Amino acid sequence: MAEEAEKYLKIRLRFSGGEEFEAQGTPEFIEQQRNYFLTLIGKQNQDAQPTVQPKMQNTAPLVSAQQLPPLETKLSPVQEAFPAKRLWEKLFKEENGLVILRRKMRLEAHEAALLLLAAARVLLNQSACKALDLAKMLQKSGFTQTGRLDRLMQQNTKNDYLQSEGMKRGRTYRLTNAGFARAFVLAEKLAGELL
Repeated sequence: MAEEAEKYLKIRLRFSGGEEFEAQGTPEFIEQQRNYFLTLIGKQNQDAQPTVQPKMQNTAPLVSAQQLPPLETKLSPVQEAFPAKRLWEKLFKEENGLVILRRKMRLEAHEAALLLLAAARVLLNQSACKALDLAKMLQKSGFTQTGRLDRLMQQNTKNDYLQSEGMKRGRTYRLTNAGFARAFVLAEKLAGELL
């Protein structure tokens, strides 16, 4: 039992852009998840140095992240079944220049808004989305009782998942890297439920 406890570590990284990563498990699992996270937030090719040194906790002697052996990334069943763009095509469809969910899913409206913005970015190549278009996409996706869109999006803005520009009907929403990573994780979770 003591040998098993020595094999498990916990690591936490914080980046200057506000992104955070935390993983617990074997060194191989942590390295795999770290590489996957860095790819999601677009820092894989850069020498991304966390602003805070990694905190590792276990009952065994501490191992730094630099001492972990390089690991070939192993794809999850969802990643194997749905390559990146295919994942978005499986969950969303295009209709009159808008993206909508193919089927009703168990989501909060603010999560659905993040997913719709990410799907528009991937499928329609739109880096920003007008507030009126986002409201239409939410309504066509089955989220009719959302109330005011700016209030709905407050939580995503507070979490630094998106940026908004303009006022009232002229407002546009744009996902940050952290917001796109969050939307991607949500999309993978939804696709996993479809398998």
